[in-house]
Amino acid sequence: MVAGRVVSRCAVMHLDHALGALQQRHESIARSVASTPEPILALEHDYHRLLNLHPEHPALLFGLGTIYAQTDRSGAAIALLKQSIDHGSRGPEPWLNMAGAYKNEHKDASAAECYQRALEICERLQRRNDRARRNGKDVPVDPALLAANHCNALHGMASLYVNAGQPEKVIAWADKSLALNPHDRFALWNKALGLLESGQFRDGFRLYDEAGFMEGGTKPPERKLKTYGGLPQWDGTPGKTVICYGEQGVGDEIMFASMLPDLMRDCRVIIDCDRRLETMFRRSFPDGEAVYPTSGWDEPFPWITNHTVDAWVPMGSLGRWYRPDVASFPRVPYLAADPVQVAKWRDILGSRRRLRVGISWAGGLKKTRFDQRSMELSAWADILRVPNVEWYSLQYHPQAPDECAQVGTRLGVPIHHWGDMIADYEETAGFLANLDLVITVNTSLVHLAGALGVPTWCLTPVMCAWRYQCKGENPWYGSVKTIRQAKAGDWPPVLDTVAAGLAGLAMREAT
Repeated sequence: MVAGRVVSRCAVMHLDHALGALQQRHESIARSVASTPEPILALEHDYHRLLNLHPEHPALLFGLGTIYAQTDRSGAAIALLKQSIDHGSRGPEPWLNMAGAYKNEHKDASAAECYQRALEICERLQRRNDRARRNGKDVPVDPALLAANHCNALHGMASLYVNAGQPEKVIAWADKSLALNPHDRFALWNKALGLLESGQFRDGFRLYDEAGFMEGGTKPPERKLKTYGGLPQWDGTPGKTVICYGEQGVGDEIMFASMLPDLMRDCRVIIDCDRRLETMFRRSFPDGEAVYPTSGWDEPFPWITNHTVDAWVPMGSLGRWYRPDVASFPRVPYLAADPVQVAKWRDILGSRRRLRVGISWAGGLKKTRFDQRSMELSAWADILRVPNVEWYSLQYHPQAPDECAQVGTRLGVPIHHWGDMIADYEETAGFLANLDLVITVNTSLVHLAGALGVPTWCLTPVMCAWRYQCKGENPWYGSVKTIRQAKAGDWPPVLDTVAAGLAGLAMREAT
């Protein structure tokens, strides 16, 4: 009997040792900047091996579920994390990771329930710690870990309302996190997005900038920041030579470039931009000292030795200095299409007989809510039936040519598509300059067409990014009209509005 207890105790010690080693490896991989899959695959294999021996162990179920969540296997992650809770996990961590997995699947209501459970657990554990302190005892829960989990749950709740048309809730949840830690970068970032979405640009852009450059903590994932060999960030002082670089996606880069003329009135400006925009920016901003294509976030910038530079600034940070309110947005065209491309497409398209309209009906990736901002082309049938219109596809996904052919054949309406043109921004700009109207969902086309001054109707879901605002017109572009969903997922009224407006426009053009 004694021997049996010794064997059992040894087995438990062996499992505890193996589990501790796994958890240390997991934490090390999570901290590593390396993106190779081999370490995580090896870790996953070892979790599976131990789970075969101990299939109901909550820490093993939690660990494997966390790996699945981190590697975009959300369904499997949710199942394992639920099992972990069922078999005894009592902390907030499984709920937090399950919330993230639900969020990745755009199941926001389920994610909110999980974040709420995590918050309840954090508050309960905090009360236990408070009682222990009052009684002069050691606290049972690591205060730093508890505070981090509490903030993560609050961040999660705020993030569910970012880009959801409810900026007041973003701000409220961010403020709860800031009450715990006034220097919490993610809370400041979420609050910045809430303020920007609601049109509170002065405070929004200030926090947008500060959250990206505060010391400590994790940088907001949306902003990739360069320092150019230790040069200081520009502080708004005029008369300097400044590198201004693009950030986030190419659409954001185009949008933020509307502030380059403001900066050029105050400073000598070197532009570091996406290589797809290099020639267009060089042509559109002749007052710039130079334009260079970006060489990557972690690569050297050999061209910097060609200039005596005082500071650097991301394009988005210019909002802090030049866009304090709606009235400060000039809403005028600022990009110039290549005259050669404009003439080329004018020749290809031939003489204008009817209204020329370009369309894009889908945009984004899974992580940017492709499903909520996109439609099938077939849903546009009533729009495509409007007479006296020539249709041109601006859609860039591989299925677009087949969709155009199938829908066009069924409706008896030709929908022209040039796939190669869409991949080249200079060609696209030249093509757009020959159109009378662009009708598009939220994609970079909105920014390119708006920056060129091409009339554009932007079909905007309730769940939209801050740059499209939660109500009213888009402040960045005077030529863009925003047509919004009244209810999440309800596109038919939007499409009816477009069809009626287009019919009136085409009729006026025909007379």
